[in-house]
Amino acid sequence: MRKLLLTTAAAIIALTDGAVSFAQSVPTPMPPSFTEGVATTPLPVQAANNSNNRAAEVQPNGVLNPTPGSVVVHINGRVLFGAASEFSSLDVFRATPTVAPQKVANVGTVGFMRLYTGVDAMATNGLRYGGSIELRQDFGPTAGSTANSGGSANSFNSTVFVRRAFIYLANDSFGILRVGQGDGIIGLFDLGVTTFQNFDTGGWDSDLTGTIPGNAQLAFPFSSLQGAEYIPSKFVYLSPKIAGFDFGFAYAPNNGALNQGPNINSLTSTATTLTTCPVAASGCPTLSTSNVALDGSRFTNFTETGLRYQGSIGPVGLYGFGIYVNSGHVNVNPPVAGSQFNGLNYGDFGLAATYSGWTIGGHGTIGQYNGVNGLQPKGGAPGNAWLGGVQYATGPWVAGASYYVFQSQGSPLTVGIAQRVERGLAVGTTYTIAPGLDLIASYLYGSRHQGDFNFGSGTVGAANNDVKVQLISLAALVKW
Repeated sequence: MRKLLLTTAAAIIALTDGAVSFAQSVPTPMPPSFTEGVATTPLPVQAANNSNNRAAEVQPNGVLNPTPGSVVVHINGRVLFGAASEFSSLDVFRATPTVAPQKVANVGTVGFMRLYTGVDAMATNGLRYGGSIELRQDFGPTAGSTANSGGSANSFNSTVFVRRAFIYLANDSFGILRVGQGDGIIGLFDLGVTTFQNFDTGGWDSDLTGTIPGNAQLAFPFSSLQGAEYIPSKFVYLSPKIAGFDFGFAYAPNNGALNQGPNINSLTSTATTLTTCPVAASGCPTLSTSNVALDGSRFTNFTETGLRYQGSIGPVGLYGFGIYVNSGHVNVNPPVAGSQFNGLNYGDFGLAATYSGWTIGGHGTIGQYNGVNGLQPKGGAPGNAWLGGVQYATGPWVAGASYYVFQSQGSPLTVGIAQRVERGLAVGTTYTIAPGLDLIASYLYGSRHQGDFNFGSGTVGAANNDVKVQLISLAALVKW
C-alpha cells in the first residue's frame, strides 16, 4: 500500500509538472470583485490534439512534453453549461393545413461533458509516440410520460461515445504519422485559425446551437474540426518544417470509423432499415458496390494533400495553407434516381495574419462537394464557400467575428431546379476568470434559401423556402 501511495503521488506531481494544485492563492487584501482573480499564465489545457501529437515537432505550453525514457499520462476534461435564446422561422410549424401547429420555447439550456485522455512518451533514441482518446456525451430524445413527467429518463437516454481515437509516431527529422480516428490535413493545418473557431465555442461550428430546430441550423461548410473529416479512420502524415513550410497527406479507404469487424458496424448502412455485414451488403464499412440507392453517397479512397506556411514579415505573423481533396464513391447498380454521385474533388485554402493581438484572415473551399465532405449529386451545382474573420486577444479576453457565404446544390431533390445559399454571421467573446474557468458570450445570425425546397418538411414545395435564425448565448466552461 505504501508503494502504491508513493507511486500515485509521484504520478500526480509528474502530470502537473511539479505543481500538485492549480488553485490560486488568495490575494491580500481580497479584491473588490471575484472577476479580478485572473492568473498571469493560462492553464495549458488541450483536447485530443495536443502539443505532442499535432505536428512533427513538439509544441510548448500544452500537455507536458516527455523527455527521453519518460511517459506522460494525462486526463483532461471539459464541462460546459449555457443559457440560449433562439428565434427561427421554424419555431412554429404546422405539418399539414389540417393539424394544429407545434411550437418551441425561445429559451433553453445547452451543455456537454468531454473527456480527453492519452499517453505521450519518448524512447531513449528520441522517438516520440503515444495515443489520444476523446469521449463525448451523446443526447437521446427528450422523454415524456403521463405516469412520470420528471426528467430521469433523459439521462439514461444519453450515452458516452468515442469521438477521436488515434495513435502516433513522431521524430523531428522524419515527421509525424497518425493513424486511427482523428483529424486529417484540413483539421490539423487549420486548427480553427483561418475558419475563426477560436473565440466563444466556434462561431457557427458552435457547441451552443442545440436549441435551434435542426432544419433551421446552417451548414458550416468548412470541414476543419468537424466530425465529417476526423471520424473516418485514416492514415495521416505531416512532414518536418523546412524554411517555414511543411507538407501533409491523409488517406482513408472509406467513411467508416474505427471498428473491430463488419458484423458489429450496422450503422454504416444507408438503407432504410439497419443491416449488418454477414455477406457483402449495405452495412459493410468497406462496401464498394451496392444496390441500395443512398450508398452512392458514401465516399471511398479519400485523400487530402496539402502544403502549409508558418512565418513572419517583420512583426506580422503569417499563416497559410492550400489543400486538395479527392475521393471515389460507392458504385450503385442499377442506377436508380437519387443513387448517382460524384466523388469529392475540391480545394481548401486558408490565410491569416497576426499583429499585436489582432488576427485577420479568411478561408475558402471550392469544387465538387455538397455540404461538409458530402458528395455532389450528379448534375448538381458545385460547392463554393468563403469566410472572412477578425479576432483580438489581450490578457484574459478573446473576442472575434466572422461572416461566411455558402453556395451549394443542397437537397438532391432539386437538381436542375434550384441551388442552396446560406449566410452566417458570428460574434463572440471568451473571458478567462481563473485558470480553467471561462465565461462565454455568443451571437449568431443566419439565413438559408433554396427555391422549391421546403425546409420544414424536407421535401419539394413552395413553402418554407427561406429560413432565418438568431441565437444569443451565455455560457460557463470549466476545463482541466
